[in-house]
Amino acid sequence: MNKKWSVLVFFVAILITLTLFCPGVRFAFAAESTGLSLSPPTFEISANPGDTIKNVIRVQNISEKNIRVVVDKRNFTAVGEEGSVGLTEEETSFSLASWMTPGWPEFDLPAKSNISFPFEIRIPLNAEPGGHFCSLIFKIGGLLPGQAGAGVSQELGALILLQIAGKTKEEATLESFQVKRSLWEYGPVEFEARVKNEGNVHLKPHGSLSITNVFGKQVANIPIEGRNVLPGAIRKIPFSWDRKNLFGHYVATLSLGYGDKGKALITTTSFWGFPYRVGGIVLTVLFVLGFLLFRARRRISLALRILLGKNV
Repeated sequence: MNKKWSVLVFFVAILITLTLFCPGVRFAFAAESTGLSLSPPTFEISANPGDTIKNVIRVQNISEKNIRVVVDKRNFTAVGEEGSVGLTEEETSFSLASWMTPGWPEFDLPAKSNISFPFEIRIPLNAEPGGHFCSLIFKIGGLLPGQAGAGVSQELGALILLQIAGKTKEEATLESFQVKRSLWEYGPVEFEARVKNEGNVHLKPHGSLSITNVFGKQVANIPIEGRNVLPGAIRKIPFSWDRKNLFGHYVATLSLGYGDKGKALITTTSFWGFPYRVGGIVLTVLFVLGFLLFRARRRISLALRILLGKNV
């Protein structure tokens, strides 16, 4: 093997080693970042029947290439209990897409640049009070309108949650509130609440979790960040108490407020904290010591009599 081939094999071996054992290393020829970013990702808007709302969303090209962006709009509904949404063209009493007009149907966006994309919402005079929801969608790649064939595309959407004034219903229930386990060796302790929206506007329950020990003393007060719950949907809200050492019985009281009228949801649960593995070792040692002392009780009694100078 000549010198050039030896050098080439040496550098290839280094690259392979870095790739396998140093996954944090990135090379200049690695795949570049592609796609869009939107800001803000969610709009929460209040309006009256007959209003016209004008707003803008910041669209940024985070890739190194110029891209063509195609704009779409679709209604959305809640999917599952994790906060996901599903896009749909179906019209319901909560639809909004038909009232929206994007600024342009498509546009070009140079590499590493951004624009303020305008959109307008015209609310009919006979619009039903309550919540109306849609997504403003930006698509890159794939086929442009009028083209045939197959193509790969990426979509990114901003969620628009509109509340129309009038006779609205704000009502929520706690479907469940529980701690993941009834006995914890160490923290953090994980909780989960499931809130159902029984009204016709989106809600954002928020509040706090108070934890008291066996003596009734508050040992923690944890703020609960609000999360949107769409009408008719159930939303899981996970949170935790970040404390490592636990001992004894604890009571957790959840307090969530929602709506313009300050309605509240309050409930409690309880759990135990005990380092049972360490405690098990300590109890085992104490048991063995107690057993040995019991077996040697006569000898111990005799030794004490001798030490105290009593007759044996």
